[in-house]
Amino acid sequence: MPADRFFNSFKNKEGSFTDKTEAVYIHHDDTNSSIQIWNLIVDGKMEQIKAKTEVDEENMSVSFLAMEGDVLEQYKSYKITLDVVPKDDRVCIAKWKWEYEKLNDDVPPPTKYIAFVADYTRELEARLLSES
Repeated sequence: MPADRFFNSFKNKEGSFTDKTEAVYIHHDDTNSSIQIWNLIVDGKMEQIKAKTEVDEENMSVSFLAMEGDVLEQYKSYKITLDVVPKDDRVCIAKWKWEYEKLNDDVPPPTKYIAFVADYTRELEARLLSES
């Protein structure tokens, strides 16, 4: 899939993305950022995250910083960043990075969210390819 097509699917978009996600657009400003509420099915459970989404067009990067929601019940801070790396005109690589701080030492790493994002990325890719 071309990098620009995959990247554009993440930019300030509202509505349903896959069967397990829905983003509700709240506010967009002129600085390539927005506030969104994400409804997610993570590990079989419905969760909600209010996130500040920042887009870096030049570097094909989108970051999601949790401001409120279920994820902050375990983490003081939680941010994920997607970098879309073009390989050629038809292929790209999606690189995800996690930055988080646990509320305490008993909190596990965010493996359920990592698994969710991996599944989400595969489902989104399949949907976009089927629309080609």
